[in-house]
Amino acid sequence: ALHSTSSTPSLSLSRRLALFSPSEAAGISAFVGRLAMPGLLFLAMAELEIDSEAWRLVAAISAAKGLVFAITAGLCLSALCRRTSDSVPFAERKATWLGRAGLYAIATTQSNDFALGLPLCAAIWGGRFDSTIYLAAPVQLALLNPLGFALLEAGAEAGVEAAEARLLPSGGGGGATGSRRQLARVCSKVLRSPLVF
Repeated sequence: ALHSTSSTPSLSLSRRLALFSPSEAAGISAFVGRLAMPGLLFLAMAELEIDSEAWRLVAAISAAKGLVFAITAGLCLSALCRRTSDSVPFAERKATWLGRAGLYAIATTQSNDFALGLPLCAAIWGGRFDSTIYLAAPVQLALLNPLGFALLEAGAEAGVEAAEARLLPSGGGGGATGSRRQLARVCSKVLRSPLVF
């Protein structure tokens, strides 16, 4: 397990040391990203034997990622409410910290489940739950990443709102109507993102 887990960083190191030419590295990346990994995912999903222990493992991994996601986003959003010594307006802080909350929450939960999870699962359970690890990535991509993207988009919308408030101090977004419009724009942008669907 240690060799399999350490081989991923060593491949990255070999790229930095220029052991592969740029065209060779691009070819390896294209092979792994477009052929090998999708093939492995399809094979694992096709051969997946679903039992209660496998679902408990997927639920445990998903719950742990969800908890880390919520704690990270919560800490970032608590920084939004914290008073600062400088005179940064709340609207500008809101734009900054909403975006940071989404970005940091995605970053803390975006582990390499395949490179690290497969060797560890094989070492602990002897390959019994190898195909179950392939279910952890779709949970991340389908549930947590869209929430993070929504926070990023909400931060961008808050930045636009702060810029408009600076230019037109008397004009307003219209209270609840402006908030509903902003929520609709955020949801629309997240659903249209190619990273979500």
